Amino acid sequence: MLTKKTSTREIQRAAAGNSYTCFHAPRYATVIELVRPFVRGASTRILDIGRSDLTSLLHENLNVPVDTLGFDAEGPTATGFHYQFDLNQSQSADRWRRNLPRYDVVVMAEVIEHLYTAPSLVLAFLKTLLQPSGVLIIQTPNALSLTRRIKPLLGIHPYEKIREDNTNPGHFREYTGPELRTYAEKCGYDVVHLGYYNYFDLRFSDHTGAKTPRWVEALKYRSFALLPGRLKPGMTLILRPTAEAL
Repeated sequence: MLTKKTSTREIQRAAAGNSYTCFHAPRYATVIELVRPFVRGASTRILDIGRSDLTSLLHENLNVPVDTLGFDAEGPTATGFHYQFDLNQSQSADRWRRNLPRYDVVVMAEVIEHLYTAPSLVLAFLKTLLQPSGVLIIQTPNALSLTRRIKPLLGIHPYEKIREDNTNPGHFREYTGPELRTYAEKCGYDVVHLGYYNYFDLRFSDHTGAKTPRWVEALKYRSFALLPGRLKPGMTLILRPTAEAL
């Protein structure tokens, strides 16, 4: 388990040999620091959608329980409690879980692109899990990053194929910042923050099956840091329900 590691280097050092976690380490460090201002004591409730190393990092660095939501069987975990629910069931309001707690922070990191259900339906459901002053933090790839723009010009499809294993779905749809802002505002959220980030460490992209030499990926990773915001590969939104929506 990764514990009490906040910086990218600390996370990567603790996860040596785990290329997936090392790839996402800058993103994990980013979300921990974005969540931190919303933790106001031991009673703060956090829900992480999709249990991962991020869950334990949030728990250990912020010193609060972190519940999770996803495919796994329901029950207690090392960080809190896991609730079973497939967000694709948000498609129909009569399938929404109505017996879940309300949270101060809900983290949906690198999840929305894996759903085949419209973001408007998912965001509407997640709003029912938030305290009146709670926030929803979304991290997702930027559909119009530099590489997503260049690949079609080279005759390369910028997105992966739909996978056959529905328990490990790939990206059904990636989004732009303005798209998600529009979805959020129509669903009754204020957009507190929309930022573009270079937080995928491409030096560890071998976990995706990439065969590019590591020095090339390292050069790309450093170069992406210099890009204008909307060309960077990742984006994060912080949403809060409007007073009218509560």
